[in-house]
Amino acid sequence: MSRPVIAALAALFVLAACGGASVTTTPSEPPTVVHPNGEWQLIEGSVDGQTLTLPPDVPVTLVVEGSGVSGRSGCNQYFGEFTLVDGRVTLGGLGGTEMACEEPIMALEAAYLGGLAKVDSARMDGETLVLTGPAVELRFERTG
Repeated sequence: MSRPVIAALAALFVLAACGGASVTTTPSEPPTVVHPNGEWQLIEGSVDGQTLTLPPDVPVTLVVEGSGVSGRSGCNQYFGEFTLVDGRVTLGGLGGTEMACEEPIMALEAAYLGGLAKVDSARMDGETLVLTGPAVELRFERTG
């Protein structure tokens, strides 16, 4: 061994023998664990600075089952892949049915699906699931 390594080891042994300085660490609070599996309904949201208008008779839903996601986007059904690791979300392969509805509902659907595609993180705010991304915040309450 070289002299610097021997000197460092000797200093370490001296500190240990003399009691050394103790380091006390306080465990930080664990982050809120997000378990999004289940059925959720959108209760409010904004995409690109625009608040989503949610008609009471037009549910927008999110169903997470393992690595799959699906739901109602207003007029149509959608589906895709969902991955959540350490609060980071990846949504991919989004597709859906292509029925036509009245314009206000089609605008809601387009904004929601556009926002959903930008989602990159998930957290719980009390009992509310919050999905966020660049210029997107979607808040859901559990329905099932």
